Amino acid sequence: MLHTFRAWGYELLETPAVELLSTLELGVGPERLRRLFKFSDGDGRMLAMVGERTVPVARLAAGQLRQAALPLRLCYLGPTFEGHPAPGSGRQAFQAGAELIGAHGAPADAEVVAMAITALEACGLEEFQVEVGHVGFFGGLMARLAPDQRARVLDALTGRDLVALEQALAETDLRAAEQELLLRFPALRGDPEILTAAVKLVDNPASELAVNELQEVHHLLEAHGVAARVNLDLGAVRDFDYYTGIIFEVFSPALGAPLAAGGRYDGLLERFGRACPATGLVVFVDRVQGVLSEVSARALPDGALVGFAGEASAAVQLAAELRRGGSRVVMEVEPTDEGDLLRRATVLGFTRVVFCEAGKRWLLEAGGRRPYAESA
Repeated sequence: MLHTFRAWGYELLETPAVELLSTLELGVGPERLRRLFKFSDGDGRMLAMVGERTVPVARLAAGQLRQAALPLRLCYLGPTFEGHPAPGSGRQAFQAGAELIGAHGAPADAEVVAMAITALEACGLEEFQVEVGHVGFFGGLMARLAPDQRARVLDALTGRDLVALEQALAETDLRAAEQELLLRFPALRGDPEILTAAVKLVDNPASELAVNELQEVHHLLEAHGVAARVNLDLGAVRDFDYYTGIIFEVFSPALGAPLAAGGRYDGLLERFGRACPATGLVVFVDRVQGVLSEVSARALPDGALVGFAGEASAAVQLAAELRRGGSRVVMEVEPTDEGDLLRRATVLGFTRVVFCEAGKRWLLEAGGRRPYAESA
């Protein structure tokens, strides 16, 4: 992934694993803050282990890198920590990411989406899809609502509770067409045709602008050659409060949680004293590695278990030959007898078992042994 980021012009930046709690409070909401490991230093300042690394990068871009020419292309790799992780997650995870700072518009948004796809493909991931949405579409619909109404609608949407959603919408003054659109929110994903249909049902500038920006980003993703990986998702709602435009998540059929995510966060750097547009991505390396491990296990080449009696050199030589030929080989590193070797093969799942003894090679089978031929 880092090789891909660097090939696109991104420079590796190291950010600390510990930040002032007040720094992280500028970037993440109360629920995320609640999950973090928090402690105080010798001077009584409250610190926290980082739960994500976009905020530390934003702090550095607004501070130490303030004089650097824009746009800044920065990437990172490192651990993250949560004291109260979400179900299915560990207290420590590993993330890689990239931030494009100082660039407005669809070309920058399309770059980070296309780069995320390219990086995952470079790692060997084959089956995945990218859901691309825009926070402005939902935000435009919600702008006329009171905060309590907006909270109820959002809770119902994220919980996919259509009964609660109908009740919440009934208390608003949204037009019937907009209420219908929100009731269809979970299904508002697919090809660019959904944008044409959706824009006819809204009458607010923010939602219309979101649709136009999504259309332009999708057009550029076609130019990048990655549009086949992309679904447009007008119902996307992210749990970070700093996103301001295009957002995306990457999913694999092998895992329910996203493998990568990202989007535009034009207001985040301003919280650190530098008004500057930005967009970026994060890859959840542990999740990607887990999916790749499953795929690799299913795609392992035919293998062999090699054992020996007496001197080991013949077995070592055979194992080396088989590995050079592309086979998966486990060689017992202590002398064994034929019975133990066959039992070990059953445990490891090998059907090809080769036994080296007195300079000869034998293929072991349930009915006995026979000379091992190279073609075997």
